[in-house]
Amino acid sequence: MMSLRCMAKYLICLFSVIMAVNAAGASIVINEMLANPASDWNKNGDISGMDDEFIELFNSGKEPVDISGYTLKDTVFRSTPGEYSIPNGTTIKPGEFLAIFVSSSGVFQGNDGDCIKLFDAAGNPVDEKEYGTATKDVSFARIPDGGEWGNSTVPTPGMPNK
Repeated sequence: MMSLRCMAKYLICLFSVIMAVNAAGASIVINEMLANPASDWNKNGDISGMDDEFIELFNSGKEPVDISGYTLKDTVFRSTPGEYSIPNGTTIKPGEFLAIFVSSSGVFQGNDGDCIKLFDAAGNPVDEKEYGTATKDVSFARIPDGGEWGNSTVPTPGMPNK
């Protein structure tokens, strides 16, 4: 049987690991969202409206974060909820971005308001952005990156916000 002292050391170690994992996840934020595109933001040569919608994640921390299994959810859906699970092996390095376009995620953002939520692999809430009416080619953006929400007339998928 494990001694009390050994058990205490084990619990302290376990608690430290859990806190480190939670702290790493806290550095991932929804950084920019374009709900009403009128330009070719995914650079596929086609301006097709919804396919150019994007959600950008940002690592504001000092360590790489493996976001495998994180989930984006569209909570104000029109007919079926959009839900996207981030593929295994997806890591965001410190200060880097990941732009996820609706053409690959199926997470649609409503032009008349919506709420997009990000959950970690265990299903815990990480971040969310709720908004009202979306203006064409104006993104909801944290300026500076990872900071407070504002609007940007120059969307920057996968790059620093302006």
